[in-house]
Amino acid sequence: MDKPSAFIDSSVFIAALLSDSGGSFYILNNFADKVIFKTNNYVLDEINGVLNEKFSEQNNLYSTLFLLLSVAKILVLSNPPKSSLAKLAKIISKKDTPILAGAIEHCDYLITLDNEFFNEQVADMAKLKNLQIFKPKDFIQLFRNEK
Repeated sequence: MDKPSAFIDSSVFIAALLSDSGGSFYILNNFADKVIFKTNNYVLDEINGVLNEKFSEQNNLYSTLFLLLSVAKILVLSNPPKSSLAKLAKIISKKDTPILAGAIEHCDYLITLDNEFFNEQVADMAKLKNLQIFKPKDFIQLFRNEK
């Protein structure tokens, strides 16, 4: 059976960088053999912006990010075409459309800490496109239950 794929949102990467005891870090460090992790260039740009704006004096976070990307075997995808973003802007904020579009197009799961991805319209769209959206804790639980 093929491994499922999960799109990782910037919120999960940031949480993993800031805490090695949380669910975000746990997933990225322990599930690479069970799941193909993906993200896109937009997410990496978003992470870079957050690190520069809020954590500019913690240079070690970049090293940790590169280690996480490697350990989790993250596949970095191109950004989705603008045509797919316009449709999604009706159900989610414009800044989150590249994340949702990337997940819909390439993955079985979206892992995020951003509550906006859990609104009813996004949930309906995700269901229609066979995308399941989880917070890290719930994703861990899903895979524990599948054993």
